[in-house]
Amino acid sequence: MKRQVIAVLLLIVGLAAACFVAGSRARLESRNKAVELVLDYGEIQELAAASGISAKEAATRFKQAGATSVAIDEQTMADAIDSRLVVPYSDRHFAVAGGQAERIIPHLKMALPRIADRIISTPVDDGSGKSFTYLTLDASVPMEYLEQIPIGLDEDAIKTVRDAGLMPVARLVNYTGATPDAVNAILADVRQSGIKTVIFSGDQVLGFKGSVKETAKAFQHNNLYFGRVEFSKQKGEERLAYNLPANLIEVHSITQNEMPTMDQPSIVERFQKAVRERGVRMVYVRMYDTSSSAIVSNNAKYVNAIARGIRRDGYTLKSAHATGELAIPRQVRMVVGVGVAAGAILLLLSVFNLSAAAAWVWSIILIAGCAGLAGVGDTGQKAVALLAALVFPVLAAINAVNGSPDSPKTMPMPYLRTLGRFAGAVITTAAGGMLIVGLLSERDFMLRINQFAGVKLAHLLPVLVLALVFASRIAWVRGTWSAQKEKFIRTIKEVSSNPMLIWQVGLMAVLLVIVGIMVARSGNDAGMGVSPLELKFRAVLDKVLYVRPRTKEFLIGYPAVILGIAFALKGRRAWAAPLIVIGSIGLISALNTFCHIHTPIVLSLIRVLNGAVVGGLIGLILCRVFREQAA
Repeated sequence: MKRQVIAVLLLIVGLAAACFVAGSRARLESRNKAVELVLDYGEIQELAAASGISAKEAATRFKQAGATSVAIDEQTMADAIDSRLVVPYSDRHFAVAGGQAERIIPHLKMALPRIADRIISTPVDDGSGKSFTYLTLDASVPMEYLEQIPIGLDEDAIKTVRDAGLMPVARLVNYTGATPDAVNAILADVRQSGIKTVIFSGDQVLGFKGSVKETAKAFQHNNLYFGRVEFSKQKGEERLAYNLPANLIEVHSITQNEMPTMDQPSIVERFQKAVRERGVRMVYVRMYDTSSSAIVSNNAKYVNAIARGIRRDGYTLKSAHATGELAIPRQVRMVVGVGVAAGAILLLLSVFNLSAAAAWVWSIILIAGCAGLAGVGDTGQKAVALLAALVFPVLAAINAVNGSPDSPKTMPMPYLRTLGRFAGAVITTAAGGMLIVGLLSERDFMLRINQFAGVKLAHLLPVLVLALVFASRIAWVRGTWSAQKEKFIRTIKEVSSNPMLIWQVGLMAVLLVIVGIMVARSGNDAGMGVSPLELKFRAVLDKVLYVRPRTKEFLIGYPAVILGIAFALKGRRAWAAPLIVIGSIGLISALNTFCHIHTPIVLSLIRVLNGAVVGGLIGLILCRVFREQAA
């Protein structure tokens, strides 16, 4: 008992350090409430033309509806030729419309610095009052290549956006042959025009492939923000984000292909959740109505609905800024690591009666290992976080039924005792989650530049361990290493030599399916999507509970845990064991919630609490239904 007390005290110390980190993170998150609502300039132009009003008037209406910014696409030589701003006479000779040469020709020289001195321009006055610039390329540049060269942002578009009281956002394109000098010159030009944020257009970031690191330096040098569109998978964006954590703003957008399949309430909710749950600070909104008699007004109402939804969650629509750094001393992380070691020691002591020497050896190894790894950087922190994710759900499940009677008996106050043990299991799991928060709460993890490692292993291994320790019956009562080892081998041999009953096969199949689905849907690139019906169910839960608890927690895991505890307290271990193993799914899911460092810590706590309350109520109802057997 004395060893458990010391381990619990170490765990409390580790948790205190983790809570210090969580509190610092919560304060940092609460200070980052500015969100930009960005519209697309091309779409505004189209709506204005369809309505017979100017682009400035349309933009002003959207400003009044809540928009803060407008994204302007960078033009290429192909765009200029299509719009007759540039007229080719041959593959080397062009006429550039009056007033455009001051932008187009310097940008050509900027994008092609190695032939800049062979780009020759000659102003021409044709005598009719119209002027143009004769452009000659004294170098071999294939037309197909020339057409992809960027020529800068339309200055008239920037002025229109500013005149409407909105902030311009640059949408730059990548091109073959973008040298570090060219990238820096292009970004410097963007900054000189007063623009603060760049969102790349197309499937590549500027400088991909080969100069992304230099692109990051150019962003820093010119004090620009990089708007990274989540889930877009632009080539080079991960490396650019890795090199730009202090200049990174998360952007959420709905693709043109998805827009026709969604209704307005779903779109509003999706942007709300992106801001509230994933740290998105720019929402890139596509127009909803594409054909109506009041197309600008209707879309303004739709933009206003998104703006009101974001404001309703406590955010302010104004210029966004990057997430600040969370400066946590290395010693604090090491103390958190000691907390994880204490959890592992408690797990060992919950199954084995270790000798004094063995307990000391294990304690020294675990404490030195976890504290040391937590202090050496993010790789060590991720290793200790993974250990916490493996240890605490198992510890919570075993402690929930440890010491229960081995034969049927009557238990006074069964519901209260069951709820008490269930609460202990959830608190133990949450303690493991908070330790992970204490280890991984850094800006890189908050921005998903770096992430918790081993998600699928953390979902699978605890279930397998619990299945083994309950099947071998060593989880119910502690014993010496040799006694538990002997019981494990003997019981496994007995179990494997017995024929399996149909219900046992069925139960195992159900468990495998549940775990398989859980593992497939876990991780950052889930291999299984979510059905439309489940999406609607989730939306209802979000509206009712503000933060939706996870389905596998309150519908499967927690009810099974409660029912398993009730069976265990009544001495019905044969029923309790499989229920606890199935119920561990809920505990694992609750801990995994804390691994999502990009989600605000307050929301993670509410999500876990909601899941425990709703799942606990469902579990109590099941206990009532099976009261003859379980209570």
